Amino acid sequence: MARTGRLITISLFIIAAASSTAFAQGEAGAGSLIIPPGARANGMGQSFGAIADDATAMWWNPAGMAFVDNIAIDLMHSQLVPDLASDVFFDYIGGIYKIKGIGTVGFAIQYLTYGEYTVTGTTPEELGTASAWEVSPMIGGAVKLGDQISLGMNLKFVYISLAPAWATLEGTSGTGSSVAVDFGALWKIPDFGISSFMIRRMSLGLAVSNLGPSITFMNVDQAAPLPRNLKGSFAWAPVWSDLARLYIIGEINRPMVEFERSNTYHAGTEFLYSDLIALRLGYVYDKDGNIESATYGLGFVINNTVRIDWASIPQSKDLARVHRWSIGVTF
Repeated sequence: MARTGRLITISLFIIAAASSTAFAQGEAGAGSLIIPPGARANGMGQSFGAIADDATAMWWNPAGMAFVDNIAIDLMHSQLVPDLASDVFFDYIGGIYKIKGIGTVGFAIQYLTYGEYTVTGTTPEELGTASAWEVSPMIGGAVKLGDQISLGMNLKFVYISLAPAWATLEGTSGTGSSVAVDFGALWKIPDFGISSFMIRRMSLGLAVSNLGPSITFMNVDQAAPLPRNLKGSFAWAPVWSDLARLYIIGEINRPMVEFERSNTYHAGTEFLYSDLIALRLGYVYDKDGNIESATYGLGFVINNTVRIDWASIPQSKDLARVHRWSIGVTF
């Protein structure tokens, strides 16, 4: 048992509350695998699996990588509970590269820190400070099957450090690791008509995430399963011109850890004007996570190459909203 279990437990709860999908995953470990990257996607109700057209596609739906034209890089930094702790934050960096005639490859790394905590022994005497953190690098690839369908896959490694050996009663470090895979599919539906009305630019996505063995720390009986998840998503762009584009999107997440937990539902929209500025609005319904609130965000595009995005997203009702910033580059 760690001598610092109280503070670490509180930190883990805070991270779960900071992610709208975390409660729905059940008693899962590896919080870094749960937090959705990309301020653009977060502003649209945290729904992006049927678009997935930047370097965050590896998290949302690896099949989306296949539709990126050349090179994409995305970075995000987010303080998770700024009203409670300034040193609890999440970082994401990812890049994808299209190899013409073969497919698309990608690499990403996610880093989550729970901050520093004070170590005490069996008495109130302070023994020092330590930090808890986790990191998850991943590699992935995607291929097109024709012009409308793509398949993708990620392989990831997750390493968690909750306590160094000197901070535990057993003298054993509180670390754990595991490996996992993700699979995804994306279908760009051909244009079709309903009566005299044409439906264009609609897509469907399906992804299953974090399939792998549980993470064991110091006690095998307390192994934590990875946050396995199944998501289905759709996107439709009813407006598409040189002046304006409008996306309508939605997503359903099905936790695959504790099946009695409820699905989470996500919906959103993005309006892009003149390839310069984007307005985003969405909604998250997470019954078990006690989240039923709107998301919103802004994006700025520079020379059709650089995106600067901001989003405001809800957390559990006991915590304040959180801001997320990201930058993306497409060559």
